[in-house]
Amino acid sequence: MYRTSVLLSVCVAFFLDSILFARFNIMGIRPDCLLAVMVSLGILLGPVEGAIIGCVAGLLFDVLFGRAIGLYAMAHMLAGAAGGLFFKKFYADNLIIPGVLASIAAFVKENIMAVSVRLMGGSFGYIRMLITYMVPCALLTGVVCVLAHLWLKPAVRQQVKKRYERHAGGSMR
Repeated sequence: MYRTSVLLSVCVAFFLDSILFARFNIMGIRPDCLLAVMVSLGILLGPVEGAIIGCVAGLLFDVLFGRAIGLYAMAHMLAGAAGGLFFKKFYADNLIIPGVLASIAAFVKENIMAVSVRLMGGSFGYIRMLITYMVPCALLTGVVCVLAHLWLKPAVRQQVKKRYERHAGGSMR
């Protein structure tokens, strides 16, 4: 069932974000795997399901690892909803769309996080942070989204198609 693929991909993204890339990263730069998965799921499942899964996963990430409840939930919900804008569009099958969309979502998320850090009294050089962290993180997130989309697309599309066929067949009786 596609829910198994969704749950597994979210769990893998949690593992990658919280354990693997927290310990092993390149000069402090790490992709946002959960955001990449939310964009891919939004494209594959639609804006409502993408936003719901993104909000729940982001809220769980907030509770476990965040400093302020709601920031990750909002970012991941918006990423799932943004991905959903390309749901059932013929050009969404192109792998460039999920990659670019995930890169944009990661860039926006990092800017939201920068503003929240500034509002909480933190201080940093924005231009330096932009060049050394935000842009490389966004690009890596785009690459991860392409990989996630390649893995999720066959499993999710096949199961969603079966679900729609069952509902269409059941309503005709």
